[in-house]
Amino acid sequence: MTAQTGPTIIARADHPISRQDVDKDTLRVLYRLKDSGYEAFLVGGAVRDLLMDRRPKDFDVATDARPRELRRLFKNSREVGKRFRLVHVFFGPKNVEVATLRSAVEAAPVDGDLYVDDDNEWGDLESDAFRRDFTVNALYYDIRDFAVIDYVGGVADIHAKLIRAIGDPRVRFQEDPVRMLRAVKFAARFGYTLEEKTAAAMAELHADVLKANRHRVTEEFFRIITQANRAAGLRLLAQYGLLADLYPDWIRAIGPDGLEQVIEFFGRVDADAEQERYYSIELLATGLFVPLLDTVDPARDQFNRVAARVTQEVRQLGIRMDLPKRLINTAVELLRGQLYLLFFAHKEQRVARFVESPWFDPTWRLHLLAFGGIDDLAPLRSTWLAFRRRISKPIGGMVPSPDRRDIFSFRGRTGGGRHNGRNQPGDDDDGEWTEPELVDSGEDA
Repeated sequence: MTAQTGPTIIARADHPISRQDVDKDTLRVLYRLKDSGYEAFLVGGAVRDLLMDRRPKDFDVATDARPRELRRLFKNSREVGKRFRLVHVFFGPKNVEVATLRSAVEAAPVDGDLYVDDDNEWGDLESDAFRRDFTVNALYYDIRDFAVIDYVGGVADIHAKLIRAIGDPRVRFQEDPVRMLRAVKFAARFGYTLEEKTAAAMAELHADVLKANRHRVTEEFFRIITQANRAAGLRLLAQYGLLADLYPDWIRAIGPDGLEQVIEFFGRVDADAEQERYYSIELLATGLFVPLLDTVDPARDQFNRVAARVTQEVRQLGIRMDLPKRLINTAVELLRGQLYLLFFAHKEQRVARFVESPWFDPTWRLHLLAFGGIDDLAPLRSTWLAFRRRISKPIGGMVPSPDRRDIFSFRGRTGGGRHNGRNQPGDDDDGEWTEPELVDSGEDA
C-alpha cells in the first residue's frame, strides 16, 4: 500500500460518529486535555467500531501530552506498561487509557531479528498513525472539530472489509509477531478478509509467533475464542499454521478430526450467542479438550481409569498451552462430569445426587454443545433431564452476557474473580467451584 502524502480529513457532516456514542468519562478526559492546550484524539478501535455502527468495548485516547504531564493533569491516574508507557485515568472501577503520540520505531536488526521490545519514542499524529498495526485501527477522532483523520486508508479498508497491515507486513509482523494473532482476531470478528500481502506475510512468518511473549499470546488466543465468530477465528489460526506453532502437543493429542470437532463446538457457541445465549470462559476453554473423550467406551472402560487419564492429559496439555491452573482444574472437572453422565445414567441414586450438584448445570451445557447432536446418547440425555426437571429452578450453566473477564485474572488469588456481578455456581472466596471430585466410590447405587 502506497503511503499517502497527507491525511484524509472527514468532516463531522460526512461521518456517523456522534459524541453521544462516546463514553462520558472518555469525553471528560478529551476535553480536559483540549482545554489544557494539548491535542486530544479518540483513537483506534473505538473510532473503527463507531464508523462501523458498532458499540466499542473500549475507548482509548491519544495526545501529545507526555506521561508525566498527564500524571500532573489527572490526579486520579497512574502510569503503566513497559513496552508501551501509558497512563490510566481512573473513574471508580473503570479506567480510560491515554497514550502519548509515538514515532515509528525501527528496530536495529540483530541477526536479522526485527523484534521491538521498547516503543516509547514520542512523535506526532502522522508518525503515530504509521506505527500502528492495521489500517482500520489507525483512525483518529479530533475533539476540537469532531473530524476523523485518516493517514493510511483505514476508512476505505472498512468499506472494502479488509484487514491490511500498515507498511510492509513482513516488517510489521517481525517487529511484533502477536500482530498475526490480532489480524486473525479482527478478520474473524468482523467477517473481513486478510489483504493479500498481509496474508502472504502471515503464511511465511507464522513461526515467528513463538518469539512473542506467552502471556500476550494467551490473551489474544482467548480473545479470539470469546468474541463473535470464534469458529472462523480458529479456522484462520489453523489455516495459517499458528495453532500448530503455538500448541503442537494439543494439535497432536486431538488430531485433525478433533480439531474439526473443536471448531464445530465453537460454531455452536457462535450460534447460541446470536440467540443471546452465552457461556463462561471456563466452559469455552473446556471445549478445547472435548475430543479427548472420543475413544471412551462405557462397555469396556472403567470410570476411575478413564477419569485419571483425562485428568492427566488435560493438565499436561493445559500447562504446555500456558493456561492458568484454575482454568485447567475447572476444565478437568467439567470433562469428568461428562464421564459421570456417560457411566452412571443407569444408577438412579447417583443421578438424583448429581443433578443437585452445582456442577451439573455447566456439565449439562457442555454436553449439549459437545455431544448434543449424537443420537446414540439421546436415551442418556432423557434420563438425566427427567431427574433434573424434578428440581424447581431452571437449568443454569450460562452467563447473562458475553464473558469478558481478562484471562490474566485467572492467575491471581481470586481465580478469575472479576465476574461482573455474575453468580457462578459454587464460587467460593478463592474463585474455585467447591464440588468434590467426581470419582467412583465403589458403592452399588
